[in-house]
Amino acid sequence: MRPAERRLDAVTSSPFPVPPNGRFDEDPTRTRDTLLAAHEALPKDEDVRALHAALQPELERGYLSPESDERLRSQFANYLHVRSALVTLLQSARRTVPIYRRHLKQEELKLFLGGWLAGCMLMRTSRYLMTHFQHQELVRSFLNQAHPYYGIPPRMFDTIRDNSTHPRNLFRFFWALQIAESHQEQLNRFQEDPDCAPLLALLQEEQPFLETQKRTHADAFARAQVARARQRPGRHFRAFTWELFERSGRLISKCRNPFHRKRVKRPTVRKLEDLLKPGDIIVTRHDDALSNLFLPGFWPHAALCIGSPEQRKELNASFPDDLERKAGPSISFLEAQIDGVRIRPLTYTLAVDTFALLRPTGLKGSELAEILQRAAKHEGKLYDFEFDFNRSDRMVCTEVIYRSMDGVGPVHFNCIKKAGRFTLPTEELIRQALQQPHFSVHSIYGLTGTHWVKGEQAGELLKQSLETL
Repeated sequence: MRPAERRLDAVTSSPFPVPPNGRFDEDPTRTRDTLLAAHEALPKDEDVRALHAALQPELERGYLSPESDERLRSQFANYLHVRSALVTLLQSARRTVPIYRRHLKQEELKLFLGGWLAGCMLMRTSRYLMTHFQHQELVRSFLNQAHPYYGIPPRMFDTIRDNSTHPRNLFRFFWALQIAESHQEQLNRFQEDPDCAPLLALLQEEQPFLETQKRTHADAFARAQVARARQRPGRHFRAFTWELFERSGRLISKCRNPFHRKRVKRPTVRKLEDLLKPGDIIVTRHDDALSNLFLPGFWPHAALCIGSPEQRKELNASFPDDLERKAGPSISFLEAQIDGVRIRPLTYTLAVDTFALLRPTGLKGSELAEILQRAAKHEGKLYDFEFDFNRSDRMVCTEVIYRSMDGVGPVHFNCIKKAGRFTLPTEELIRQALQQPHFSVHSIYGLTGTHWVKGEQAGELLKQSLETL
């Protein structure tokens, strides 16, 4: 099992007694318990309405805050976990029950009951998603993004929509509805069966949805087909532009002067290592990087310090085992570069000419721990060459900091619109940090030759660099 899958189980675990072989036909008690647990865990219509209402101000603004990002992502991951159990149960029933036969035997009907209820739950909850978020482009594109931490593959929202409106699945659903209605009298005889009685009660709760489905399924299918048709031309264009951005971005970021020697040497790195704390932000510059020409301002890059294992342990913010191994025994950083969001050693991050150290002040230990735990969820994501903060499956350097820190305690950053996209350039992040009382400039190195500048003088020097360099 991949680490992401292990984390998905840990984060969204529910008491679903799914058999190891994925078959429910041999134990009706497992079917009953799975469906009862799923019914409790699945979102209700009022839950989705409340979520939509809570997100409405940010949808109008045009981008999601990290807090909303995490809330939406974790709830979607939990829904996918429940959905996976129901799909397994439904597939087991399909293999066992001869659904295309008009009349089922008693034992077949018991198996059909579990599969039919699972199908109703799947269709109902997918319809909730479509009703509230199908036309919310920001949420739809967000839920279509892959997420390594939760083990979410790409295009899951569209997959759910396609599955719930595909002609084959609609035919199966309404054929099964006819089977259920024609066997209603036989199903009612299971009221005394301890495995079937709770399922019949749940099926009764699904009845209003079934009546609605009879009237609206054709309209929903037609709308989905129109949406698919509209997306096809744009999808090819986006794929082309993404390829162009990625190839050119990778080439430019690697272009450096081979004869240039960095001003930050090993003694400086060792000195900084004794000063760094979890949550520190390092902003850096390479004098010889060609990519500096295409990024605004003097400071083009930033990285988040995640500390050492001992420092994280003091904060009760230990990472999953696979990330702890990547972080190693020393202080390290979480940093987005062209190869993606990765944990990197201090010597890698500080192979630069100039750096400034920004430190969050006045935060509680629990708040610093929350920053680190948020940050860990982004490790392994791809780099975003389009600098678009409306998608969080790919990230640039400042987005790692923004999504890890924004909304934790008093810390707050605002995205700004550049070239039609919401983003947060490094110098804008610095400006907003300097305007907040809970950030301080600890030190700068390399801005005036090979000298350290600390305290208030460092703060003034950093402000001047934003204005004049």
